[in-house]
Amino acid sequence: MDINIRKFNVGDAPKLYAAVKESVAHLSPWLCWCTPAYSINDAEFWVNTAETEWNAGHDFRFVIECNLTKKFLGSVAINQVIQQHKIGNLGYWIRQSELNQGACINAARKTIEYGFNELQLQRIEICALENNTANIAVAEKLGATYEGILRNKLFHNGNSYPAKCYSLIPSDLSTLQAYEKIM
Repeated sequence: MDINIRKFNVGDAPKLYAAVKESVAHLSPWLCWCTPAYSINDAEFWVNTAETEWNAGHDFRFVIECNLTKKFLGSVAINQVIQQHKIGNLGYWIRQSELNQGACINAARKTIEYGFNELQLQRIEICALENNTANIAVAEKLGATYEGILRNKLFHNGNSYPAKCYSLIPSDLSTLQAYEKIM
């Protein structure tokens, strides 16, 4: 799938809201903010704080959209940035109707390239709850190095859980670029 990633803009709140509402069933086990109670106000808050978080260097949020139709497909971000150590966390999700079409892996790859080339990160981590097979599959398809299970790594719905953790470093870009040629 031919996709683009771009910064959020003010007009994205209704599209974000629609994508989240469509996807509650498949996202809510993994993303505590994705519930049936998710509102347009939640989407507006997310969009309205995106630029502030970006400018502060904490959270680089991108819209994933189809190049042809401009449909809002999901979101990808580098967040939890530790500037001192040049480390960030990669997170991603795709709306339910667009699963298994390659959009997530392509968006993640573009975001990783941005993280290494533009943000000058030296490490990007991907951490997933142990039974989040979709998230883990993306990490593995990206060629991320599995580093193990970290205890109490993710706080989800009021509890701490272990997570499978993967990493990428700048020298891994050649693997990502090889994947792009295959796609």
